[in-house]
Amino acid sequence: MRDEGFLIDTTVWVDYLRGRDEPLRDRVASMVNDDRAFTSEIVILEILRGAKSEKEYRMLQEDFLALPRLSMDSEAWEIAWRNSFLFRKRGLNIPIVDTLVSSLAIRHGCTLVHADRHFSQLPQYVQIKTLQL
Repeated sequence: MRDEGFLIDTTVWVDYLRGRDEPLRDRVASMVNDDRAFTSEIVILEILRGAKSEKEYRMLQEDFLALPRLSMDSEAWEIAWRNSFLFRKRGLNIPIVDTLVSSLAIRHGCTLVHADRHFSQLPQYVQIKTLQL
């Protein structure tokens, strides 16, 4: 995986799709246009779950399937298992989905782009690069 890859979390995609934050839209669009934006099946699941109509569902599905996806292979699962244990032992209440997303970023060497405060805590405990937008 390229060092400059960015796994964009659902929280950022939601803000991007709402279109209220112009600087965020520009940053995400730049990552996509430069072929540095990645997604995952988990992020797609969260996005499609929030579709308001069948038409929106199909449009979002088409758009997100056009992005390169990072898959949960056995190494990513092992990272997730370990990190879930470590986070809990350190008193962090990281949701399972976010543990999986962060583990994908670690596994594939991507920076995790997010808008969730708890993701910014992770570099204290695991080897992950994060970017809060």
